[in-house]
Amino acid sequence: MTALYFGMALNCYALPELRPCGVCASCHKFLSLEHPDFVYVFPTPNLNLNSEGEIKKQEVLKQYQAYLDNKRNSPWADFFFKENTEIRRESIALLIKRLELSIHEARYRVVIIENADQMNMQTSNAFLKTLEEPPANTVMILTTERMQMIMPTILSRTQPIYFKPLSRSIIENILAEQFDTSLAVAKPAARISAGNLKMAIRIASDAQSVSRDWAFEIMGLAARRDDLGFYNTLDKYKEHQVKDRVIDLLKYIRIIAGDIALLSINDSTNITNVDKLDELNQISSISSQACDSIHEYLLILEDFNRKVDGNVNLNLIMINLYIQTKHFLKAKL
Repeated sequence: MTALYFGMALNCYALPELRPCGVCASCHKFLSLEHPDFVYVFPTPNLNLNSEGEIKKQEVLKQYQAYLDNKRNSPWADFFFKENTEIRRESIALLIKRLELSIHEARYRVVIIENADQMNMQTSNAFLKTLEEPPANTVMILTTERMQMIMPTILSRTQPIYFKPLSRSIIENILAEQFDTSLAVAKPAARISAGNLKMAIRIASDAQSVSRDWAFEIMGLAARRDDLGFYNTLDKYKEHQVKDRVIDLLKYIRIIAGDIALLSINDSTNITNVDKLDELNQISSISSQACDSIHEYLLILEDFNRKVDGNVNLNLIMINLYIQTKHFLKAKL
């Protein structure tokens, strides 16, 4: 969103303001993601583009349009494609082709590549020359939460700008003032989000992540050693077992594991999932040694994350995640 607003500011007709007005024709086109000089690239399934850049498969086209609608109407809500996603070489090839055309009406053409860490090596190499020598009056912005996953040759051609997590008080104020959220809901949402406004809005608006519920379910089943229950969840969450969802799941598993480790040493003041304290206490009461094994478990989760990025079979990842979670919790029979 910051990248989009920066592009709006570069082209806003209200020049003296030095920020986007949000009401001029240029700003409206950016907000609707329909400005002729705005190019938006993001991870997708295989789009099977034709030579004109049109998506051939109707089902994929519907998902693609739904992703854009989500960005326009509720950008804080996660959208998950039904298939695994990445930034594909065909998308970069289409971008390069568009950059060969003249600018239509903007002062600066704006390119946003979202989650640039999902460019594979072939895609990155195809993009290097354009990134190093962009056309005149063209600004290219790459966004990522995992800079270490971007090729050094890409990073060396960019100027990094870092964003710090927001404080809980700022998030609480935004939720209360802009989303009419009660203090009772805003406080735990701000704490759970760990400085991530997008996550806080999602939680506070009751659009809670499926991945968070899934993570708590796995933790509870592992603590009770309910193997049959776990195998039932594989079928229950089968449609969510795609790369992006599993990465989201691992994020929540890490946070929950930290809370359980804290409760195992009777520290309830610093837990993140304050709205799930009863559930956490139940798991912690079964596993009293989580604090001793938290470091090793977090390393295992990080290894799972790398394997998901490397396209290892997700069903095997889920089974091993459950087994390792049982070991971490040292659940008793």
